[in-house]
Amino acid sequence: MTILQELVALYDQRAAQKDWPRPGFSSEKIGGVIVLRRDGRVEGIRDLRHPEGKKLQPQPMLVPAAFKRPGINPPAFKLWDNTAYTLGVSGKDKGTAERHKKFCTTHLDLLAEATHPDLLALRTFCETWHPDQFAEFPDAKELLDLNLVFKVESGPYLHDLPEARELLKAEADPNSEKTAMCLVSGRKDSVARLHPSIKGVMGAQTSGASIVSFNKAAYESHGHEQGANAPVSKAAAFAYGTALNALLAKGSGRSLNIGDTKTVFWARGSAAEEAEDSEAILAHVFGGSSEDRDGEAEKAEEHNLRYMLEAVASGKPPQGSHAKPKTPVFVLGLAPNAARLSVRFWYPGELGDFAGRVTRFWKECAIEPSPFQREGHLIPPRPWKLLLDVAARREAKNIPHDLGGDLMRAILTGGPYPATLLTAVLGRLRVEGEPDRKKHGNQDGRRAAMIRAVLERNTGGIPLALDENSTDVAYLLGRLFAAYTYAEDSNQQRNAGVRQKFMGAASATPARVFPVLMRGYENNLDALRKAGEKKASARIRTDRAVGAVIAALPPDLPASLPLEAQGRFFIGFYHQNSAFYTKAEAPDDTAQMDMELTE
Repeated sequence: MTILQELVALYDQRAAQKDWPRPGFSSEKIGGVIVLRRDGRVEGIRDLRHPEGKKLQPQPMLVPAAFKRPGINPPAFKLWDNTAYTLGVSGKDKGTAERHKKFCTTHLDLLAEATHPDLLALRTFCETWHPDQFAEFPDAKELLDLNLVFKVESGPYLHDLPEARELLKAEADPNSEKTAMCLVSGRKDSVARLHPSIKGVMGAQTSGASIVSFNKAAYESHGHEQGANAPVSKAAAFAYGTALNALLAKGSGRSLNIGDTKTVFWARGSAAEEAEDSEAILAHVFGGSSEDRDGEAEKAEEHNLRYMLEAVASGKPPQGSHAKPKTPVFVLGLAPNAARLSVRFWYPGELGDFAGRVTRFWKECAIEPSPFQREGHLIPPRPWKLLLDVAARREAKNIPHDLGGDLMRAILTGGPYPATLLTAVLGRLRVEGEPDRKKHGNQDGRRAAMIRAVLERNTGGIPLALDENSTDVAYLLGRLFAAYTYAEDSNQQRNAGVRQKFMGAASATPARVFPVLMRGYENNLDALRKAGEKKASARIRTDRAVGAVIAALPPDLPASLPLEAQGRFFIGFYHQNSAFYTKAEAPDDTAQMDMELTE
């Protein structure tokens, strides 16, 4: 099934259970309510916002559906709108009078045949209200430009009145609408001219963007206009838009940002519990556990996650969960594209297959020593966290364009990792030099894990831990560079040392750089000798590693290394550098090594 068909099926399955908007309604952020008297005068303008953190936030409410409002004098919404339309006041002033006039005209037409007293009060309000009267309600200034609804005294909101719903329903004449075969349902039905706005995608228009849109002649064909070029019924368009907006809503737990891509996920089970437990697994895989959770609870949760994924990956239903290996799951990646949304990836599959690909990603990211250890407990790597390590200043906005979507597509499909990921990691290593471990933790390890994952899947044969028997030239050069760096650090800490100055050049053009590094190493080694017993251990460990690596290298170093070889260079550097900082040998062993080297 297509993306839209699955979203429509999701709406049909969960609309009643989740209290999603019914056709003709949408969930909007409402800041306040205009309370009318029976004679149409305003009794008060009350704040409906609720505290969230240090601010008051509008509350979501089901109201007559919003729609796109292009143009100089856009139409008004029914029975609700912002203060420029409802009261004729705004903090922006531009076009306010015309918008309030449009609101009044729209509702006088809508309520021309109304008989309910509350609706008659709104009609009288539209005939008698003047924007100057807003000054009588000084407490309502904080609600300027927010959305407001209506009610009469202690009655219900006007949009909830059965008679109001009937008026809204009767306003459209179905006989005048174009009909066609719906591409989603396969039934002949009224075609949606404009598709719903999808909100919540970072970087897209705040008012929402469309997945399906035709707004220029170049996109149209056979004389069709707008939605008629890809006919989708109004019912199907409403259903998929409502379901997708619910998944994208703040606090839904079913979406997150990975780079510039918004990743949305859901499951479809034969029972609600099966879908909920499957989605809980998806949410934990993508989102991870809370940073403020206590260590024991996090360990238990991570252990449980790993157990459940390994179980479903092997085709077994996990104990204590209703999730099943055959449960259908769906992962959708959306990215902004002007007024539209681009689909970066779409994964319809089964939970068991999904689990197998995720655990494969974890294994490919494995490296020793592991950067994913926390208090002796292994935390599975999350794609969105790893991508922060390829961004300048570790800010999500600086993650290379398209990289998030490309990485997720590779994980979900099992295809090759994008070469741009390897390029981005190596680029940060060249630019940043040595990372701040106190500030960013084991960033070298996480970057080495990404490099290993790319190379392991795309080329294979990448060692998990330090391989002293490897004959790969790039890997050996990385080990040698680590030894030169360690010798310098053991001798004297410098603000701009060997790593900061030469990491990029050494990994790209070793034949030109390593002779220079060798001379510097000999000076550092001589200084370590003069330090005597104080630095004997560092001198011995370094000299032993340098001797072993040089013995394995060919006589002529390569003039340049390709991209994949530069990745193996850094893997070798990470392995050897980490080995230097493991627990030092016992004093007796150190003395023995010293004796061997001086004989």
